[in-house]
Amino acid sequence: MSLLHRQPFKALYILAELTNIVLLHVPFWIIASIPKSSRPRPSWSITRSVLVYGLRRYFILNSKVGGILKSPNYLALQGGKEVYGIWVSPAPDLLQGRIREQCEKAGSESIRLPGYWYTRKGETFDRKYKPSGADKVLYTLHGGGFVAFSAHPSDPLAPIAHGIIKESKSLNRVFCVEYRLSKWDLKNHTTHPFPTALVDAITGYNYLVNELGYAPQNIIVEGDSAGANLALALTRYLLENSLPNLSPPGGLILVCPWSDLSLSHVKAGSSALPARNADVLTPTEYGPGTSYYSVRSYVGPDNLSATQTDPYISPASLDIPKPSFKNFPRTLMIAGDGELQLDMMRTLRDRMAEDIGDLLDYYEVPDAVHDFLCLEWFEPERTTTLQKIAEWVGP
Repeated sequence: MSLLHRQPFKALYILAELTNIVLLHVPFWIIASIPKSSRPRPSWSITRSVLVYGLRRYFILNSKVGGILKSPNYLALQGGKEVYGIWVSPAPDLLQGRIREQCEKAGSESIRLPGYWYTRKGETFDRKYKPSGADKVLYTLHGGGFVAFSAHPSDPLAPIAHGIIKESKSLNRVFCVEYRLSKWDLKNHTTHPFPTALVDAITGYNYLVNELGYAPQNIIVEGDSAGANLALALTRYLLENSLPNLSPPGGLILVCPWSDLSLSHVKAGSSALPARNADVLTPTEYGPGTSYYSVRSYVGPDNLSATQTDPYISPASLDIPKPSFKNFPRTLMIAGDGELQLDMMRTLRDRMAEDIGDLLDYYEVPDAVHDFLCLEWFEPERTTTLQKIAEWVGP
């Protein structure tokens, strides 16, 4: 663990960096953004340019100190205004085949987890509610590189689910499970490595189907970034294993999917190493943003080859000749063309389209950054995309 992860050094460093950003960087970014030609994208306003620069700097700082904000986790339910949390029962009998073997190797078990229900603003969640045969539900899996953020409705990524339920009139409820995050320390020890998050995603899906009674065809699994990776892994697992009363979902929404944890797309001239960066993530030789830490946390530093060969981890890896997407449900994939990860998303798009054809809808948003749907100031692109999702979900 770095010295910057420990108090009081962490607090002092954060204070110094934030002061530096406000007093030095922000004025410089404003002045530098006055000519349109010097902005990350000429179509952007000065305000958007400065906000993107600020977020990029924030993510770098967040990575250095091991997290600035403390998020809720799997150990307890976190309350709050209009927060509806429940405990989800473990489902160890649902672990089969290769994933079960990997669980035994990694020491992962199915455990009781917190889950949170999102409702449309102003509506109260009925804890005794039982769905009818036609009721739809959104099962959302949050992003954060498998190492950050939370299922809690107040999380920085929660505006994605809140926005979907606001625009989609046929979706009255959203459920998000608090899956366990991975962690890697400098002693090369990993906590909750793959397939722990997948085990937890299975647990949450089982709750919706076998405890609440939702019909699988009425469940839409949505994930952003690493959460989209997890949504793909969950669907693959349900297709490859015959589980009693647990068939695959009726649809997938993949928001800016982080679909290649290897370095197969990181090369000169690729979106991962742009001439001018227009993303909130930072390009490095180890991949966008904090993927060096995230990948080692998720797969373990001694299992990095899995990022090149395992379709559960990297379905868009160029080192996998042709991972199958046969029998995957109808899918909506959303990407921003300013993203560092755009090339891997296009690879995923092409591979899925080859197997499921017209069941795949791909929506690429000009000049949009990674996970722009959680940025409520990224307008009008955010609202336009949420309306596209609502149209895709249907009545």
